[in-house]
Amino acid sequence: MDRYSKTYSTKWQNRYSEEFKQFICNEFLTGTATRRSIEKKYNVGHGQLTFWLKQLGYDYSKPSIVSLPMMADQPDKLSTNKEVSLSQLKKELQEARLLAETYRRMIEVAEDEFKIKIVKKSNTK
Repeated sequence: MDRYSKTYSTKWQNRYSEEFKQFICNEFLTGTATRRSIEKKYNVGHGQLTFWLKQLGYDYSKPSIVSLPMMADQPDKLSTNKEVSLSQLKKELQEARLLAETYRRMIEVAEDEFKIKIVKKSNTK
């Protein structure tokens, strides 16, 4: 990709190739960078990207509208998803409680068999 076209203008004005202009415009339109950050990155003049976007016919001023699914269909799916996730959370909570109880009993058995204190008192330093 050639940055400059073959003919140069005066020393304060650069002539950029069409390929370079399209490359920068496409990077702006497809990326997450701001206009000013792209202008700084490629060292082009302030407002140059806006001018090129207009010149090349890109409609950057209007935000793109994303079509969303109909909300009338969603409550049925959401309620079933909530029920499923709620039952799954209850099951996970029950398993966690059983696991905690298992660990507690294992510690009690180990303390009895080995005659050592495993559980530390809460008020010690």
